[in-house]
Amino acid sequence: MATIQVQLPRDRRQFGSLSVMDSAGADLAGPFEVFGKADNAAAAARGNPTRDPTRSFGDTPTGRYRGFINKLERTPANERMYGPQGVITLDPLSGQAKVAKENGRFGLLIHGGALNAAGRLRPTFGCLRLANESMQSVLAAVENGGPIEVVVKEVA
Repeated sequence: MATIQVQLPRDRRQFGSLSVMDSAGADLAGPFEVFGKADNAAAAARGNPTRDPTRSFGDTPTGRYRGFINKLERTPANERMYGPQGVITLDPLSGQAKVAKENGRFGLLIHGGALNAAGRLRPTFGCLRLANESMQSVLAAVENGGPIEVVVKEVA
């Protein structure tokens, strides 16, 4: 089983890191820059102005997930939002992630997507965003590894 380990800073305006390891703990890919911050305007417009991770449209919740690779229809809108490679759908198992699921939050993903005008990762609606090239490397590392465990932790 492959494990994706994500470390996000408390200040979600900063980037975190994502690494992929095999069942023995050996590095398969990464570390890659990752963004776990929700879009301020989208969160506020949907009743979550503080971007509370346990509520819809908040920052990415910490905890343990089971991951599943999903291919998306290749359309310009999907490629801009999620990247051309596909996504990893996250099923919450514990921590803030499980509380968020119990609160009705769904649709958490690891995905790529277009960068902002400054060439940096853009905020999401609460997912984890990587650069498209990084997402391609992550998918290559986990595609034939069976189940995927995803652990998202917050670091100081």
